[in-house]
Amino acid sequence: MTGMIEMKTKTLSAMIVASTLALSASLASSAHAFAADNLSPPVTQNGITTQSAAASEAFPGLKTYVNLPAAERSQFNIYYIVRIKHADPSQVKITLTDNGRSQPLSILADGRISPLPTRDQLNNGAKISISGPTTGTYAMKIRVYSPQPAGRTYDAAGLALGVKQGNAAMSKAAGAASFLLKKLDRVYFIGGGNGTVEVNGKAQALPRTAANGEYPAGTPYFVPAQMQGATRITLTATPSIVMLDTPSK
Repeated sequence: MTGMIEMKTKTLSAMIVASTLALSASLASSAHAFAADNLSPPVTQNGITTQSAAASEAFPGLKTYVNLPAAERSQFNIYYIVRIKHADPSQVKITLTDNGRSQPLSILADGRISPLPTRDQLNNGAKISISGPTTGTYAMKIRVYSPQPAGRTYDAAGLALGVKQGNAAMSKAAGAASFLLKKLDRVYFIGGGNGTVEVNGKAQALPRTAANGEYPAGTPYFVPAQMQGATRITLTATPSIVMLDTPSK
């Protein structure tokens, strides 16, 4: 369950397949990779293509996450982002259908899909329908983040536990394919300014990201394995979000 996994496709109708195949090694067992016969046939009319699938397949890894015991996901959470190019985002529609009732899912300004299907909806076989212009290029990303309250101080042990829980969940979902996974190993404080970490009663500066990476240059980050015994993170600014991820590219 890597912090950011991206699946790009040339057509919207391919996005469901691509998202599941690309994530099958990290968020869902390869035995559950989304085969073509799990998809409804694509329907294209007036330049808009529509296709549907089980919600558990459209959001790979989500069913695994929501069915974990609370104690195994207490320090990490996930959300999904859609990136849209060469198409009007207002024309991209995602609809959840459960027990004959339809519910539109919004694509927020930052691309986040909200709300996500609930555990009951996922377990009961709810369906997702996605439609959008055939001219578009689409990418889905899964992000892993800390649920600790936003502020200028963070429980370092809790963040380290979140990394551990995320990796355990990822391995549990992937099964025999877990050896292929790139493990979470660090925590990024987006917009956190400068930061220090308290280790064995002493404060030391947090490292910061370089330019041209996934996160803004100068983002402070915490690597639990390199700072064992850390108890508290202190920042000069409140981050917008705290991401659990791999080394920034």
